[in-house]
Amino acid sequence: MAALACVYDPAPASRRPHDVIAVPGGRTGGRALRKGPRARAKWLTASVDHDAATVIAAAFDQAEARDPAHRRCGVVLVDGDRHQIELAEAARRKVTIHLIVDLIHVIEYLWKASRCLHAKDDPAAEDWVAEHALALLHGRCAEAAASIARQADDLGLTTERRGGVEECVRYLATKEALPGATRRPWSRAGRSRPGWRRAPAAT
Repeated sequence: MAALACVYDPAPASRRPHDVIAVPGGRTGGRALRKGPRARAKWLTASVDHDAATVIAAAFDQAEARDPAHRRCGVVLVDGDRHQIELAEAARRKVTIHLIVDLIHVIEYLWKASRCLHAKDDPAAEDWVAEHALALLHGRCAEAAASIARQADDLGLTTERRGGVEECVRYLATKEALPGATRRPWSRAGRSRPGWRRAPAAT
């Protein structure tokens, strides 16, 4: 599998959760949506020969070339795998980083859970996903995971029928427990701060 890394300089772009995802039932009122961050000075590398650790190290090299004194806010975007590599590389270089998980990747797991809790083609499923995604953007990861598990219990789903729920709950619990991870997601679609940002390829 190819490994991909990107480093860029985003300008600050403060956003609210409902700027990213519409609330169930749609947005109301005339309040303008805040625009997301724009990447500047992008640097990209990829490899099918070298492992992810080597590619990630190259991204850290690029980031340090831009900020050798480590004075900027380092934000690392991940898709849900290989977090230990980023943490180990940051520790080796004595760099403080903020881990964030790609919201699009998270939503894939919410849809897996939703299919267990809703009938096929049920229009309520989309609102259900939006509601829980908004909770995550508000930083309520543990509460969202507990709510999803409780809904499966209330419906009396058998082990065979709740596979997507269990997968989603495990995923959220794992991300909640990440050392150094911020509890308020700064997703690609969400809030950004000055600094560099890097993502592995498995998204």
